[in-house]
Amino acid sequence: MRLSHALVLAALLPAPLFAQGMGGMGGMGERGGMGGRGGMVQAPSNRGMPKFATAKELERYNAADALLSERRKLKLTDEQVTQLSLLRGTLFERNADLLVRYDSVRRNFRVPKALEANAPSGAEPPTPQEMEVLREQMIAMMVIADSLVARRPEQLATVLALVTDDQKKDAEKELKSQSEELRKQVPERPRNRR
Repeated sequence: MRLSHALVLAALLPAPLFAQGMGGMGGMGERGGMGGRGGMVQAPSNRGMPKFATAKELERYNAADALLSERRKLKLTDEQVTQLSLLRGTLFERNADLLVRYDSVRRNFRVPKALEANAPSGAEPPTPQEMEVLREQMIAMMVIADSLVARRPEQLATVLALVTDDQKKDAEKELKSQSEELRKQVPERPRNRR
């Protein structure tokens, strides 16, 4: 990344996001009961721009679906499969509003050409207006995704209430694996500069 682009990003993007995009440490930390590594999907370029998951990709992280996909391994009864199938639909419905809003912002998300991986070295740097729009879109997606993550502990508890004590250990393992995958997809919400 050329120095002028780095200065523009440093001035307009939240500090943790800029540092993370530039190869800094992650740091999603404890959030919604799901601590762990930084939440941004790796950018395909070295220009510091994160790649945001699609709403369809985020939709796949349904806690009931995680157990249904392992129904044989977990030895779920027909009644449990029915209950989890109904719960899967309920969880999709509960998250639909957030996913629609997220998708609306993401569809309009465009990285300025000068910040793209294949931009020529003499490309015109983004205008302050372009950077402000980019910043607002990134923050909007982060806030919405944060809301999805904040709902997860309640969803996990609801799903785990449908399994027996004998099934619980394996179910928790499946849900933990899905939660780790979700963390890799969800962008980190920037913290305020001090």
